[in-house]
Amino acid sequence: MATQSAVQEGVFTAQNRGPVAAGLVSMILQTYDISLPALVLPAAITYFIPASLPPVVQATIVTLTGLVSTLGNPVGGVGLAPFADRLGRRTLMLITNIGYTVIAAAIALLPGYAAWGYWAIGLLLFLRFCNGVFAASSPAGAIPMALERTGKNARGIIGAVLGVGPTCGVLLLTLVQNGSFAVAGGPQGFVQWGWRLPFWFGAALGIVETILTLRTSELEYFKEQKEHHVHRRFTLVDVFTRKNIGIFAQTMIMYLGFLFLAVNIPLFIPTLFITYLHQNPAVITDSLTWGSVGVLILAILFGAWGQRIGRRKGLIIGGLVALVIVTPLFGWMIYAGSHHGSPTTLVVLGTIVDALGLSFYSGIGLTYLTERYPLNIRAAGFGAVYSLSTVIPGFSSFYLLALRGLMPYQYTVLVLVALAGILVTWGAWAGPETKDFDMLQVAE
Repeated sequence: MATQSAVQEGVFTAQNRGPVAAGLVSMILQTYDISLPALVLPAAITYFIPASLPPVVQATIVTLTGLVSTLGNPVGGVGLAPFADRLGRRTLMLITNIGYTVIAAAIALLPGYAAWGYWAIGLLLFLRFCNGVFAASSPAGAIPMALERTGKNARGIIGAVLGVGPTCGVLLLTLVQNGSFAVAGGPQGFVQWGWRLPFWFGAALGIVETILTLRTSELEYFKEQKEHHVHRRFTLVDVFTRKNIGIFAQTMIMYLGFLFLAVNIPLFIPTLFITYLHQNPAVITDSLTWGSVGVLILAILFGAWGQRIGRRKGLIIGGLVALVIVTPLFGWMIYAGSHHGSPTTLVVLGTIVDALGLSFYSGIGLTYLTERYPLNIRAAGFGAVYSLSTVIPGFSSFYLLALRGLMPYQYTVLVLVALAGILVTWGAWAGPETKDFDMLQVAE
């Protein structure tokens, strides 16, 4: 069976422009979807439940809407992603894009508690779970499709462009949320109908990704499988065979480190500094915004640098930076926040911690994970690691509560950030270099 024709060299080529655009939208959409409950529903939760419920119960339900979506991620990554190895990357992307778009639109049309009682919140939770399933499985087709169409000398840059998608997703959702609140004319209008606008925007992103996917063609390898009616077993089985389990273990260790950083830097900083240390929300928002800008810039530089020195070496250095530079700077930021440090100090330290802590992952991580698996089991391996690695770090708040018995609560996060640096360094050190790997190689 023939394989795909030679990949064109160059950064953005006729072969990869469409897949790269679709992959970037896929990454933006997944983060946009995961972040929706935290930013949108706190201000609109009384549309779905009685306003008379205690604040603690309301906050718990908001948290639940985010949790059920997160729980849907492994289901999509493990259950749906392998079909991209059997049916083709394009086919999986179309299935997941259409599924996500329909469900996001259904959420935007939901009636509230006044019309349906508690069925309203129940249906919202169910649909959020389904959104999580589709949103998590799409990158398993989109990222391999983009990098498989890219020459090996440009994969570092393209992988970094795809890797900044999550940062773009958070920034985009913030803009949509603020715009929706303004259009709704204030809190009352937002509760009644303004909350629907971010979900409609998510559905629009799904349509954009679907259009971009329709304009791409499938790899010759998958076309020939269909023409010759080749029936293969569920490729997730191959990921966990004796031959490949080592790849899964090594990349899982590394990705656990990435996710511990992603959860405990940009997501925990607002909780810690605004809720616990009672800092000015505007100051913390500024630090995270500038940190996101730093991630966008540094990630591209890390991607280009990793292309030169090797992705394995770049990830080892990135893990050590998280351990020996980011962790102490984060500690300094917490100390300043606990002892009435100046707003400028918090903004500067927050920007550096966010940018340095996440940029090497955004710049190199996706590319390395995609290159670690051969063509015929890549989506299954990518989807398993990418989705399952979210589970353990997702319970970070409970680990921090447990550590509170050993140290002041505000400093417990430093333990997880340092652990993240160790895991990334260990995982990268245990694996091979991949920058010259043949992305169209098929394993027996």
